[in-house]
Amino acid sequence: MRLIALLATFVMCLTAETAASKLWTELKSRRESLPGAHQEFEVLQTFKTRRGTQSIKREVVIDLSRGQWRERSISGSGGQIRIFDGENLFRMDEGENEYVRSKGRSKGEDPAPSPYELSAPDWPKAHELERRPCQTPGNDHLCVVLEMPLKQWIRPRPGSHSTKLSQGTQRIFIDTETGLLIGSHTVQMIEDDQRGGYLSDLAYSLKGMSYGAPVDASLFRLPSNDLQEVKELSRWNAARIRKQLAGKPAPELVATDLHGKAVMLSSFKGKTVLLDFWTTWCPPCRADAPALRELYRKYGDKDLMIVGISVSEDREIVEKFLNEHPFDYPVVLTTENEMPRVYQVGVLPTYIVIDRGGTLSAAVEGDKSFAELRKLLRRAGLENN
Repeated sequence: MRLIALLATFVMCLTAETAASKLWTELKSRRESLPGAHQEFEVLQTFKTRRGTQSIKREVVIDLSRGQWRERSISGSGGQIRIFDGENLFRMDEGENEYVRSKGRSKGEDPAPSPYELSAPDWPKAHELERRPCQTPGNDHLCVVLEMPLKQWIRPRPGSHSTKLSQGTQRIFIDTETGLLIGSHTVQMIEDDQRGGYLSDLAYSLKGMSYGAPVDASLFRLPSNDLQEVKELSRWNAARIRKQLAGKPAPELVATDLHGKAVMLSSFKGKTVLLDFWTTWCPPCRADAPALRELYRKYGDKDLMIVGISVSEDREIVEKFLNEHPFDYPVVLTTENEMPRVYQVGVLPTYIVIDRGGTLSAAVEGDKSFAELRKLLRRAGLENN
């Protein structure tokens, strides 16, 4: 009898798995048959580590039509665009003249807009939780909630290190009539044998939607013939930052420093802020370090905040350098924090100056003397009491 019960349970699990995966495929087919749809999502991603919590908000706007789609991701540092024309996937920064092309299909699947991307679901263990009204304006459709555990994975990192997904779950809330996503929630526990573990919590919440009418076909083509195809999009530099952001509110930066303390630009209002992008191997960075330390000693008690941003170096290397050349101001590692696109700079050192009101005042590159750095900071309001 016990064996029969176990077999019955096994068959029920197989049936549930088949039903969940089959339903997902059916809903995908309904979505891709729509003549057009437009959706707007609010996205919140939170990273929790033993040293603190970092949250990032952005918006995602997508247009879909018969398997083609366009996605615009908007954050404080600007917009990024992805376009799938049915064959190729294009990626570009909004307002720039470069794009990257990649082949559409991967592992037999066409790429999907980020709200619809599944994180390696373990379909045999997936199941339907419930069905309930979608509660979206303008329709009375029924939505289904699917929940699926995620398959574990291990990814190698430089220096014989690795990153591992030890546990994860994805839950999606989807319209049963149109196949359109209403919301999703993905939680992943990541283990890193070098930097420790962290919890990633990613949520998409629908804020607006329309569907049924055909979509302008030009949305699924490159927006200009003047765009240049490149293998990798250029990183931000001082000239680009000045051109696009000087005189505008500085994009928020939420990070955790080397000592586990929170660093938030918005919390420094009332002070002039200097962001210093550097590495331990950069000679001009080393040459500028004494001037930065002197600036901070002189003004850091009340008028100035300096944040050192170590670019693409692991904790052990940076800590060893700082033991020999200590900084009094906080240091943030890009290898342990997700940086907004505008702060992903490629020339070192780069300095970004933000005035007392939070407006980006200046962005410059190269080694600067104490007098030159102080001049930039004065223009942003330092000592102008």
